[in-house]
Amino acid sequence: MATIYVPFYSRYGNVEQMALAVAEGVRQGGGEPTVAFVGDPITPTEVIAADARWQQNLDRLREQYPAATVDELGAADGAIFGAPTRYGNMAAQMKAFFDQTGKLWLSGATINKPAAFFTSTSTLHGGQEMTIVASYAPLIHLGYVVAGVPYSVTQLFTTTMGGTPYGPSHVAGPNSDQPLTEDERAICLALGDRVARLAEALKGVR
Repeated sequence: MATIYVPFYSRYGNVEQMALAVAEGVRQGGGEPTVAFVGDPITPTEVIAADARWQQNLDRLREQYPAATVDELGAADGAIFGAPTRYGNMAAQMKAFFDQTGKLWLSGATINKPAAFFTSTSTLHGGQEMTIVASYAPLIHLGYVVAGVPYSVTQLFTTTMGGTPYGPSHVAGPNSDQPLTEDERAICLALGDRVARLAEALKGVR
């Protein structure tokens, strides 16, 4: 059974819901997911405390999920990363996690393993595709085999909100409280399933 690490950052819970759907897809593909929270080492505590919803969600995520670690990432057979979009790039919290992976790059622990990325934005044209494509750079440096969502996933033709061939995405709305649409959820499931199957197939390729 291929092990798939799903590290995520989520301010208000939207990327968390995507991570859970991705993990469900991993299980459908015969894999074993581990969903882990990268935390928030970036934002000053007083800034978070000034937003009660942010503070409550951060406290809950820290309690509910294990902290993401580079060692567990390197030991997994594949990875699917999730973070909100910030100006067409991944949120700084996820970037900080990537910046800790130097020893994986040095050891080659992630070479020829599948990896993918998913994201969420408040607005429909909030840089979803650009963020996911920008995330490919560190994945490629780490030697991952990058996986997207093929057009055999028919929801790519019908979604009117999030969802791209580069990876799943979600439009959370101006208050960041819109639930995943059925299409968005289906695309998350499809990516998890695909990465699990790819990880199993690539186990002997190191």
